[in-house]
Amino acid sequence: MGKEDILLKSYLGDTRRYADLWNGALFGGRQLVRPEELVEASPVLLKERETFLEKRRDLVMKQSREGQRFAVLVAENQKTVDYSMPIRVMLEEALAYYNQVKSIRKANEEADRKCREQKSGKVYADAGERLYMFREEDKLKPIATLVVYWGEGEWTGARSLHDIVDFGGEKDPFSGQLKKLVPEYPLHFLDLNTFRHFEYFKTELGSFLELYQKRNDKEEFRKYVEAHKKSWKMDRESLYVFSHMTNSRNLKELMKKEEKKEEENKMCKAIDGWIEDVKKEGKAEGKTESILTLLEDFGEISDDLQKRIKAQKDASVLKNWLKLAARAKSIEDFSSHMDIAYSVSHQAAIY
Repeated sequence: MGKEDILLKSYLGDTRRYADLWNGALFGGRQLVRPEELVEASPVLLKERETFLEKRRDLVMKQSREGQRFAVLVAENQKTVDYSMPIRVMLEEALAYYNQVKSIRKANEEADRKCREQKSGKVYADAGERLYMFREEDKLKPIATLVVYWGEGEWTGARSLHDIVDFGGEKDPFSGQLKKLVPEYPLHFLDLNTFRHFEYFKTELGSFLELYQKRNDKEEFRKYVEAHKKSWKMDRESLYVFSHMTNSRNLKELMKKEEKKEEENKMCKAIDGWIEDVKKEGKAEGKTESILTLLEDFGEISDDLQKRIKAQKDASVLKNWLKLAARAKSIEDFSSHMDIAYSVSHQAAIY
């Protein structure tokens, strides 16, 4: 995701939004994760000794309660489908648990050394604890991963380990028993193409995610923004990240123009301008489709001609091309007069 990925990590790295992400995506809006409990942790995982393995996760937060580590919450942002995602998450979580075991072993080894030096007490209760330096009473902290899918179209990849394991034919009795022996390992998803309960989110993240879901439907996008302008929650940072996530050149320009104005008016004016921009784009698309529909009556439209018409965003040019298409006697007739209509439109005359 490049720059988008960096911006998104920084944006979701705010503990308010990170807690809201988990509460809204997985807990139905219940405030089970609180911002004050979260501290960002290193996303890098290492395994040494015989092999050297490094895994880098997107966002990792340690959750603590009453001064004690409670859980590790990991978020992975995906804009493309990874069909091996269950294996990737399994490996990352296994390495994270392994690192916890290493820390416990190190602490136990140090405590055992001190006991032997002082010749008092003991750390290990039996040979097994001493051999593996891990005691019966030692416990690991839970690790959970949330996959946030930002891509186009519904997630079509595996949602559990079973989705990518071939257990053999269904009629084979051994296959059925084997399937019971292998853990399913389901993934936890927030698919922004299919999620519907944005009211579960309590911060500006809800508006951000809902608007992102409507990014490809200009009419729904416009209706949503107009309906929510007065109760708008998205702050400047949210709009900035959103403009890059959707590659909205017009929104970026609108926000730059507003940089020197009063903060309280800035967002409203940027949003108003954004709505107008969306309306213009919608009208331009409507004219484009009308031109192509008229020309289709004459036969097949070449790819080059289609690309040229679709690339044109100037409303006045499209207006004149639409009139030209309505009067043209053939596709060639239309094509031969396009440049004249283009020139005339910029002289504020009607072809």
